[in-house]
Amino acid sequence: MSVFVALYRGINVGGKNPVRMESLRALHEGLGHKRVKTYIQSGNVVFSAGGSVDAITRKVAAAFAEEFGFAAKLMLVPAKRWGEIVKGNPYAKAAAENPKTVHAGICDGEPSEERLRALLTKLGGTESFVMGEGAIYLHAPDGFGTSKFAAGMEKACGVPMTVRNWRTMEEIWNLAKPLV
Repeated sequence: MSVFVALYRGINVGGKNPVRMESLRALHEGLGHKRVKTYIQSGNVVFSAGGSVDAITRKVAAAFAEEFGFAAKLMLVPAKRWGEIVKGNPYAKAAAENPKTVHAGICDGEPSEERLRALLTKLGGTESFVMGEGAIYLHAPDGFGTSKFAAGMEKACGVPMTVRNWRTMEEIWNLAKPLV
């Protein structure tokens, strides 16, 4: 069995598509996943399961749609990879000082660095980013919620992406690390 991090998008946002974490844990347990843990109400799940990323993703996505009546976008990351992303943070100092200013965009595919750099140049904000393997590290010193660059990242990178703040990245790793 391998350990995975499931990242759900589009649930519990602004009161839309509500999903209780207890129900999400039960869904994963019902699929035979072991040691299922969730972190906050935004759809972060850590679990152990056998199978490939693609096979597990398909199975979970289908079960989710059947159980909750709508499809949620799902990204599945092997926990070892998650640990590499956390350990590779080029903005570790900024994250230690203010974790709310550092984020990781987890990508489903390889993002376009050229298009991201063009967006950053066009907008001219205070943000900076560093490309990682399957991830984009973002430092937004003036805040993520007001960042025009952050708002355009997914479109510019050209692949599906979901973003988590650095505190969430570390807390998910704290849940997964003992299972790896």
